Amino acid sequence: MSLRIHADALYDSLKSLLGSHDPNRVQAKIEHELRHMIPNWTDTLPDCPGWYWFKPQGVAEPQLLLVEHGRIDTKLMADLGPPNNLVDVQRVKGLWAGPLLPPT
Repeated sequence: MSLRIHADALYDSLKSLLGSHDPNRVQAKIEHELRHMIPNWTDTLPDCPGWYWFKPQGVAEPQLLLVEHGRIDTKLMADLGPPNNLVDVQRVKGLWAGPLLPPT
């Protein structure tokens, strides 16, 4: 199910409570917030630290990766584990989904 379908369903359930509003702005805001809860696969590289789902190119299983700032500079680095450990996300090819919000 796409983010748009989730956003439309939430909007439909809430619109009677919202009073006068711009429906396009409300739906856009709902869709934006849902991106953290229902991530979609994309080839867009992470732009902030956090936990991301990552699916390498080819036939491989998705995995959770921690993306954080490097220890020496502020480049975003993905923790691929041994033997590579921290690798610049610019060099990691595949699909990304996230960042994931921590549980409340």
